[in-house]
Amino acid sequence: MKKLIDYLILTVGAVIVAAGLELILAPNSLVDGGVTALAIMGNSMFGLPIWLVYVGLNIPALLFCGKFMGKRFVIRTLYANVVTTIALSLLAPMQAITSSEVLIVLYGGLMLGLGVGLVVKAGGAVDGTEMIAIWAQRKFHIPISTFLLGVNAIILTGAAFVFSLEQAMFSIAVFYIVSKLIDFVLDGLNQGKSVMIISDAPHEVGAKLIEELDVQITYLYGQGGYTGDERLLIYCITNRFMYPKLKEVVMSVDSSAVIEASYVTETAGVKKQTFFEVNRESNK
Repeated sequence: MKKLIDYLILTVGAVIVAAGLELILAPNSLVDGGVTALAIMGNSMFGLPIWLVYVGLNIPALLFCGKFMGKRFVIRTLYANVVTTIALSLLAPMQAITSSEVLIVLYGGLMLGLGVGLVVKAGGAVDGTEMIAIWAQRKFHIPISTFLLGVNAIILTGAAFVFSLEQAMFSIAVFYIVSKLIDFVLDGLNQGKSVMIISDAPHEVGAKLIEELDVQITYLYGQGGYTGDERLLIYCITNRFMYPKLKEVVMSVDSSAVIEASYVTETAGVKKQTFFEVNRESNK
């Protein structure tokens, strides 16, 4: 069942990518970076179908880098690329959804970012430049982010010559939205807060947190670096809505407690509590 859901997500993500390219960006001479940008530029300069350039660049990149990726990644990436290619060919005859520059940048970026994020979340990829970036990192120790930044800088510069400087500037905005939405899809949906509490009354604070917020806590043994005193530390994972209430509860028991909180991008097996539940409890 999990594999079926993953392939459903791959399919939906690939179709969204194709729709963003064929129905929003390409008809309005905007790009987002990577192979998809080269496909749009190839279509504009030589009249080649976007799907043809897309698959012509992605498949060789996948075959070249496949040994570094693992069988599961290769199969899912190949599937996502096939679905994207089919969707691109089917959507090619259709008219652009909009010609408004604001809507093009906003929804073009949102659709590509969402589509790429879903595909990556399900264990695949839709852009050959990312595969080559992984190969370069393993072969020459070039950071992936540095490689992608350099490649996309060249591609977006080329867009200024193929289209216009103004179109290239809009394309940079699209690229920014795409990258941010990919991060949100991969990390934002599961983002929580990791909290460490140092208190002179750890048992009282822990009991209060369990009683009022029903939060799961763990006691860790620590030792003061200066005093050498042994003490219990309280560790828990919560969400951004519950954190203000958690802080309030801790301070109500021990006003001198030290609270350290940081974002975590993946949490599993933690009992969740909604914003509305926290508000209801705070109003009792």
